[in-house]
Amino acid sequence: MKSNEFTKTYFEQNSFLTDKDRDKLLEMVQIIDYPANKIVLHRGELLSQVGIVIKGLIRVYDKNDKTVWLVPENDVYGSIEVLALKQPSSFTYETLEETTLFLLNYQDMENAIQEYPNIAILLLMYWKSTAMNIYNHFHSFLHLTPEERYLELLSQNSKLILRVKSKDLATYLGMHPVSLSRLKKRYFSTK
Repeated sequence: MKSNEFTKTYFEQNSFLTDKDRDKLLEMVQIIDYPANKIVLHRGELLSQVGIVIKGLIRVYDKNDKTVWLVPENDVYGSIEVLALKQPSSFTYETLEETTLFLLNYQDMENAIQEYPNIAILLLMYWKSTAMNIYNHFHSFLHLTPEERYLELLSQNSKLILRVKSKDLATYLGMHPVSLSRLKKRYFSTK
């Protein structure tokens, strides 16, 4: 899907947006292409953009190179601590593939809320989506074994398993790379 098609489709899907809202958002939106292995937000940086991954994949990792988050297509991109707390990011965001982002400056969106109240609904949707993703991942670490987390990821987004390096996927799932290798063999072997 081309960037302009994504923008049109995205705004049409959010039918609560008026033509005036859409025009304002189109004025603010940036579509940016990044090559694979490009850091889009460094740890310690304050970059106040929020948006959607149109295509590609972003890996979010801590100072110990532990993968804490994966942002695939149609997921929300943005750092909560930067946007909400105005603190530098404690994570690094890096593209794992060629990635196209649909970006809006968060501060510009907040400033537009007074004149365009429907943009507040869009921001709330971003926050809810992000909060639910974080909650679900946190919940899985409380209630599921590493193997169950792997199986859940396999059922929800099996292609993601093939798109992420095993060592990065293992830290994301909370297991050792050798354990992940065994799981992959067990569930991908021909029967």
